[in-house]
Amino acid sequence: MHSMEQQEWIDGVFEETETDYTIAGMNILYKKETEYLKKGVKLLCDKLHPSSVLEFGFGMGWTATEFQEQGVKRHVILEPNKQNYEMALDWKASYDTDIEILNIFSWEFETDEKFDLVYDDRFYLNNEKHYKHMDKILPLRQWYASNALPSNDKQLDDYPIFFQIDGINYVQSLAKHGAYKKWQQ
Repeated sequence: MHSMEQQEWIDGVFEETETDYTIAGMNILYKKETEYLKKGVKLLCDKLHPSSVLEFGFGMGWTATEFQEQGVKRHVILEPNKQNYEMALDWKASYDTDIEILNIFSWEFETDEKFDLVYDDRFYLNNEKHYKHMDKILPLRQWYASNALPSNDKQLDDYPIFFQIDGINYVQSLAKHGAYKKWQQ
């Protein structure tokens, strides 16, 4: 049974404002993020050449599209918000690769598949539940990345990828699964 908070997220309206995109009134993406999020994914693919990716959250599909452009063959996307899930299904129709889109939360996902990369760009709802479940279903030495961000010097993962766009420093996080425990501090 879903809690009220989770149900609100599932049913929440996906909206566009002048500066960002929201679900249930909460920011999930700023429009200015598009360039560096996509660049982060490209750099991850340059480094790991993943043929299979598990991605949490669809948003506007910017990173999902970049993964497809980088040649990912097996792509599983978990998107709990109903409206965003429908958008993801429309997006999927443009591709003939093996894309699976599931309308569930990360902790409802069961798998024994090993992915070349797990890309975690969720809205941080029930973090503890999420990570506890990941420990159960993912191999511990799995590559695990969260989205690229404007860089600060506090690097929490062991394999950060630094890059610059228009003189601004960014970092694409990359860790081995299990190492993200530092992110929870």
